[in-house]
Amino acid sequence: MQRGRHSLIDWTEQLLRSVLFVPGIDERKLAKVGSFGADAIVIDLEDAVADDQKIAARQTTRAAVPTYGDAGAAVVVRVNGITTGRMEGDIEAVVTPGLDAMMVPKVEDVETLPRVDELLADAERAAGIEVGTIRVLGLLETPKALAHCEEILAAAPPRVHTAVFGAGDYTTELGIDLTRDATEILWARCRLVNAVRAAGLAAPIDGPWLALEDVEGLEADCRRARGLGYQGRVTVYPPQVEVVLRAYSALTDEEEQRARQVIEEFEEALARDVASIRIAGRFVDYPIYRLAKARIARLDTWRARTEVAS
Repeated sequence: MQRGRHSLIDWTEQLLRSVLFVPGIDERKLAKVGSFGADAIVIDLEDAVADDQKIAARQTTRAAVPTYGDAGAAVVVRVNGITTGRMEGDIEAVVTPGLDAMMVPKVEDVETLPRVDELLADAERAAGIEVGTIRVLGLLETPKALAHCEEILAAAPPRVHTAVFGAGDYTTELGIDLTRDATEILWARCRLVNAVRAAGLAAPIDGPWLALEDVEGLEADCRRARGLGYQGRVTVYPPQVEVVLRAYSALTDEEEQRARQVIEEFEEALARDVASIRIAGRFVDYPIYRLAKARIARLDTWRARTEVAS
């Protein structure tokens, strides 16, 4: 069985802060996408590819998948939805060593993710890849999906890593405009976070910010979503990558000082066999300590990456 580059992706540690999409038919963009520093590269066979180019895109995508070994990113392919009649062919065509995950659009019922699991297992066997290696990111992007997200995610097979919220399709189906402060999707964002975490999955990923030149708005919205429990965001425009990475990693001086104080004082308490303490008038126990550790780990990773880039 081949594992190849898959062995470098530890899904218990993998950060998915900036998830950059690239059209699966565009060879020029496919050649450049690994240079932007995103945590994940998503080669898109769905919305970014015209119907008459779908078959050709499978071949360019398959050829591109193994080329990102030096990018330090998870390699993902978004296939066409289960009702299109194209998903099976997409999976069969693009499962090859170097592929880390499959993004599945229009997940609306409890049957879709188990069916994808079966298709991936067959494709992994055919490719000589250990069954279960390729993970799944499920796109929940319609009112129907949000209405049933708890059942959908509770029934998810073990290879499902997390869910992605597709705000664009969601608001389109509702017939509403998405404004800059995103109040229209607050309920949906919160519901999905709760469903994902209740199912024991990794924190969800937010959908794209489509006002490409509004950097301030993007960063503010990322911070809102981060505060709700999202771990990262889909990006469709390479200059957004650094903004999103910063928003999902950086802390204010006060936040960093508080997190480091929690870690230091709680570890000192643990050495005395004490597992709950008071710091600056606030109760601190294991969950608070673990959250502080996670925040500092993200911050340190981002700083190290920034230093290398400079």
